[in-house]
Amino acid sequence: MAEKHAAFAIPDSLATDEDLIALVSRGDIEAFERLVQRHQKSALRAAQRFLGDPVEAEDLAQDAFLQVYHQAHRYRAERAAFKTWFFTILLNLCRNAIKKKRLVYSDNPSSDARDRDDPSTLLTRQEQARALAEAILKLPPNQRSAFILCHYENFSYAEAAQSLGVSLKAIESLLVRAKRTLRDELAWLKKP
Repeated sequence: MAEKHAAFAIPDSLATDEDLIALVSRGDIEAFERLVQRHQKSALRAAQRFLGDPVEAEDLAQDAFLQVYHQAHRYRAERAAFKTWFFTILLNLCRNAIKKKRLVYSDNPSSDARDRDDPSTLLTRQEQARALAEAILKLPPNQRSAFILCHYENFSYAEAAQSLGVSLKAIESLLVRAKRTLRDELAWLKKP
């Protein structure tokens, strides 16, 4: 019974993801719930940006967390940070979903932007966000993954490289090509 509440023995501010996943590997549900709470928003954001479908993104994020729960005993802190390991699982699920069907991306500006802007500015921002989302979806999967991890999820190049299973040079190359493609694809936005 003591193990069931082991996560509460470690204050949330002091518990690392690695501490929590070690507890999850021993069946601690509370530790798992804390991991989900910590990473759910970024997982949903990344999956939605990758897939373009909020419902599918939510399903895949849940699937990724289920895999974490069932595979917690396989996690090795010496190989990768928990965040890197988790996003590897999530992006693999996203890539597999893309292979199965083509999805349409939608991104909504924040409610703050809606409150501050006049309708024409809001419309312009929505068009730009939609154009960027569509351009990201057109990127090859590895470029898309690298771009999302580094520019939206704030992964370092090293973390992104480890998550995608490529070298640091490969991440740099993927990002250069992704940015070039996006710049070319969105050049029309700069024209008056």
